[in-house]
This record gives sequence, C-alpha cells and structure tokens, in this order.
Amino acid sequence: MCGKANRGLRILSSVALAALLAGCAYDARPKKAVLSGAPDRELVKPGMVGNNAPADRRRGFFDFWNEEIVRENVAVGTVFMGDSITELWELGAYFVPSDGLIVNRGISGDLASVMAQRFEADVVQLRPRNVVILAGTNDVSRMKARGVSDEEVISSVVDSLTTMVTAAQAAGIRPLVCAILPTNPDCKEDAYKKACVPKINELVRRMCREKGCIHVDYAARLTDANGDLPRTVARDGLHPHYAGYRIMRDVLIETATRNGIRL
Repeated sequence: MCGKANRGLRILSSVALAALLAGCAYDARPKKAVLSGAPDRELVKPGMVGNNAPADRRRGFFDFWNEEIVRENVAVGTVFMGDSITELWELGAYFVPSDGLIVNRGISGDLASVMAQRFEADVVQLRPRNVVILAGTNDVSRMKARGVSDEEVISSVVDSLTTMVTAAQAAGIRPLVCAILPTNPDCKEDAYKKACVPKINELVRRMCREKGCIHVDYAARLTDANGDLPRTVARDGLHPHYAGYRIMRDVLIETATRNGIRL
C-alpha cells in the first residue's frame, strides 16, 4: 500500500510540474486544427516514400489519426517527432497533458530526412503549441553503411533538423530540438555513431541558438565517463528502457520549465 502511495506521489509530482509550466508567446495562436467547420478541405497526406521505407509502414495509421484530430477540432499541446526511441516511448506513462493532447509521431527506423518530408502532415497540420524533435541516429547508421563521408552525414542530419525547425516556427509552433542519444558497444553501429553524433549534437546546439529555438540536451545526462550510453538505462546499447525514459522526461520537463513552456 505504501509503495502504491509513493508511486502516486511521484506521478502527482510530474502532473504538478506539467500544470505549473508557464505560457509563452507562441500560446497566443489558435490551439486547434480548426478544420471541423470545413469538411471539404483537403488534409495533408505525404504519401509513400517507397523502397520499403520504415515510414511507409505507419503512413496509413498516421493519416487516419491525423484526420480524426483535425476533423474533431481537437487541441494538441505537443507532438513528439522521431524514430524508434520516440515510438517506443509510452508518453502517457511519463507525461500528463496540461493543455491539449500529447501526440506520438515516432516511427521505428525513420530518418531525419524523411521526417522533414512528413513534417507538414504529422506536425504542422495538427497545430500543436510545441513539437519535440529527436532525429538523426538512423541517418548516421544507414549513410555510413553506404560509405557516405562523416561530413556528408553530419550535414544531411543538421539540414533536415533545420528544415523542420524552420517549418515549425513559420507555423507558430515552438520547436524543442533534442540531442541525439549516445550509444555503447552493445550497439553494432557504435563506431559510426561515436564518429558523427557528438559533432551533430554540437552543430544542432549552435543551430538552436541561431534560430532561437529550445535545445534539449538528453545526451548530457545519458553519457557516462567513457562517452557511452550507460548499460543501466538500455539493454541493446541504443534504445533506452524505462529508466532512460525517466531521465529523458526529467530533462525535457526541466528544459521546458526553464523556458516557460507547457507541454
């Protein structure tokens, strides 16, 4: 009974933090998709990428869910855009919405370049207050496996993230751009990622400063003394489990709070 009570207090603490987060200038814009009054208006559907792209396996689901949110004129607080690390995150176990839905648009295996292509459909047309973007780890492994140079990989990921940030800001959506998580030797692409990910993270941090968006530094709290993802927060050297997600939640809420953002 005592354990249940303690767990309840922890959940309540997270709820309280979410509820206490202050507003920001971006909140003055409409909070709803406002298409319910225009049933003949076309929804944004990016179509298929092709070549058995991971994004294609979720496209039909996302188109259905996006339509439901838009036609029912539902307020969306925050969209999480990402790959498997986002898709596997059971957001409802870690966050309680303060104002509008929290929507997961992560796709296992997805690339930052493909996220940029589906960004209008899966983020912009939902008109959230915020978007949390975590992308790039798959681009590194896929491109390096094809022999692409580190410089080209890094440039591609940063360009894709910049494209998403620009689209969000143009639509009045607050972007929170996350540092890519480190890996450890349990991940078979660890060497590729160690060569590129820190450089991407530094350039993304700089891009956030230049564009006035929020940088969420998951990596700072999920990197051990050897520069690795601690084995205590992941089982495969790449994907965090519950303990890793708990740290990510804390970092995200702390960053949002400092910047006066409600998730």
